[in-house]
Amino acid sequence: MGKFNLKKLNGGERFTLAKNLGLDNIRVELTWQKGDLDTQAWLLNPDGIIVNDEGFVFYNSTNRTEKFDRVKYGNKKNYLRETRPMSADGAVLGAKDEQIGGIEVINICLSKIASDVQELVISATVYVPNDDNVETFGQVEDAKITIIDEDSNEALCFYELSQDYKSEDALVSGRFVINDEGEWEFEAAGNGYNGGLQTLVDMFTEE
Repeated sequence: MGKFNLKKLNGGERFTLAKNLGLDNIRVELTWQKGDLDTQAWLLNPDGIIVNDEGFVFYNSTNRTEKFDRVKYGNKKNYLRETRPMSADGAVLGAKDEQIGGIEVINICLSKIASDVQELVISATVYVPNDDNVETFGQVEDAKITIIDEDSNEALCFYELSQDYKSEDALVSGRFVINDEGEWEFEAAGNGYNGGLQTLVDMFTEE
């Protein structure tokens, strides 16, 4: 029996990641069947804009867990596939690029998040083309975001991305926000958008 009771969240509900419960190293898992999804993390200032270029953490980010070594990796394609993107403060490790159906993982150390970050958004986009011919979240099956305590490997809460999506190909699946007591909370979102990754870039970056 774990320390926490796994909680199923509805849209807009929150789960408090209390410091006094030892919750600091958090694993975010996006799981799904059918199609190719990519996940992203956005470290935002109070105006809802990324705090710096490295505040947009995605599979093609140049800031990574290791520096490029041609002898070790051979080429940039292998380097991007075998290393993980990382925020400037080292608090967020982004997902490696997965393929058809499966899981993508983002790791977050809450205590390392820079003080100018007020919100951390987790998003996903449908990568097209893919072998399943999936183009929208309306065609993705069994998508779910799960928040896990990395230290104990215990799942804390989950949110099923089961809304009646149609043409949307970009999704804000959840966000980490700071409550009035200064604690981080995970909030289930599930907001869908058209326009893919570019729509999210336009939302969270300055022109």
